[in-house]
Amino acid sequence: ENNVYDHWRHLYFLYAPLLLLAIIGLRQLVSIPRGPWPRAGALALAGAAVVVTVVSMGRIHPYQSNYFSVLTDRTTPEGLVARYDTGDAPYDFIRGALTDIAGKHPAGKLSPDFRDQHRVLRPDERKRFAITRDFRSGERNFYVLANANFSALANAACRAASPSSLLYVSRLYASTLSCVVDPVAYFGHIRREALADPVVRSVYAIRRDGRLLTYVRDGCPRDDVEGRSTRFFLHVIPVDVNAVPAWPRPATRRHGFDNVSRALGEGVARIDGNCVAVVRLPDYPIASIRTGQFTDDGVLWEAEIAFADSAPDYAVARREALAREPLARSVFDVHLAGRSLTYLRDGCTEAEATARFFLHVVPADDGDLPEHRREHGFENLDFTLAARGTRLDGNCVAVARLPDYPIATVRTGQYDGTGALWTAEFALPDGE
Repeated sequence: ENNVYDHWRHLYFLYAPLLLLAIIGLRQLVSIPRGPWPRAGALALAGAAVVVTVVSMGRIHPYQSNYFSVLTDRTTPEGLVARYDTGDAPYDFIRGALTDIAGKHPAGKLSPDFRDQHRVLRPDERKRFAITRDFRSGERNFYVLANANFSALANAACRAASPSSLLYVSRLYASTLSCVVDPVAYFGHIRREALADPVVRSVYAIRRDGRLLTYVRDGCPRDDVEGRSTRFFLHVIPVDVNAVPAWPRPATRRHGFDNVSRALGEGVARIDGNCVAVVRLPDYPIASIRTGQFTDDGVLWEAEIAFADSAPDYAVARREALAREPLARSVFDVHLAGRSLTYLRDGCTEAEATARFFLHVVPADDGDLPEHRREHGFENLDFTLAARGTRLDGNCVAVARLPDYPIATVRTGQYDGTGALWTAEFALPDGE
């Protein structure tokens, strides 16, 4: 879980010596005798080295962090192994698994779970496969599960895979596996599980199993896999933004969510015309997630899923709210409890339970707003009952936490496709 001693850990111990060598090299370059040829030759050599490095890193992306020798023989297995010196078990597995498959099977459809994994193959080996995420029964299919979401998803998937779907498996570390599976058998099993117990039924059925989300859609269009005009989004709203790893934290603080859409979009496979995707969520405490699909014309569908990482005891919240006078009386009564608003509706209808809530908080000082909200003059904390509440014996209860800064007014209510169902506006009591 340490954000410092991470993927750069192999280089930290060499950083100071490398910096010293770079400084010595610069000093030597500066000390070259003045003259057109020695100085120009040295600069040309240094420039060529930089260009070669940049071009090589671009060609082998996303493996540019690994050592790659251009001097070894690419025509022999020994030379191919020597060409890559990763010291990284997941990438060693990828190379070994794909090389083994290419040697044993004359042709087939291959899909890596991490883009461009197949580039570790020689060109002649690569030609044996059709790189795709669209599979059909009766064809020779291979799906590589290695290093997905930094090995966590691959490890879970390989352990959950039925023996009949496993084609190749390797232990990377003491507790981490990667494997190659038959995608038709593997995703068929996942699809059946998801359709039997989904937490969301929409265009896609979504099943949650711990930190894994499974998306299933029968009869999906090919563009769901190709992502040319239709794209997925997956926004993770943390309980505490400070728990988000360092590199996505600034964007999370700015937007209010951690955008992990790319991991979902790259994980969709199409099996016999049905789409299946599995994505692993981050390990930090999650308040809720928003997910769906969109095009350039707008959102096609969306869903919100609450997580138990931050869910209050709604029965207690309802009992405590009923002991206080509400700040607003409407379709839902709105009560204040500390820095949270409790929404109550006895005998709520299905329409009232599914309509989206809007919650617009106007601060006493606009400077307290996130920068991207200052032009609007309020913070948008819209939510759904599914994400922030529940139904207790036919009564609806929702709890929404307010920001910690001083608040001038609060505007709230519900709306659907036809407009606002009810609205309320109020100021907080003095001292709140």
